[in-house]
Amino acid sequence: MTVKHLSSRTYVIVWLLLMGLTLASYLLSLAHLGAADVVAALLIATAKTLLVLLFFMHLIEQRFTNALPMIVAALLVGLMLTLMLSDVTSRQAILQRPIPLPRPPATAPR
Repeated sequence: MTVKHLSSRTYVIVWLLLMGLTLASYLLSLAHLGAADVVAALLIATAKTLLVLLFFMHLIEQRFTNALPMIVAALLVGLMLTLMLSDVTSRQAILQRPIPLPRPPATAPR
């Protein structure tokens, strides 16, 4: 089985996409979007990860059985993150009573 290798033009385009996503990530850090910051940053990071895996690690040129361990690892990381987030968000806060300050000794009036 012969594998068709990608051209250098493809690598340059992917590199430019990675630089564009890096710039978008930087500009997003300056925007201060509140809770949407995390979601947008994770989406950009996922896109960059997929580009690196597919093109620079040559998974796009391989058979599916060679890419299967990477897919399973990514799914397991996603599962662990989901379980961690569900654990953290479902915890009950333990309210502690404030520790009373010691009272100064009473002095007799003169």
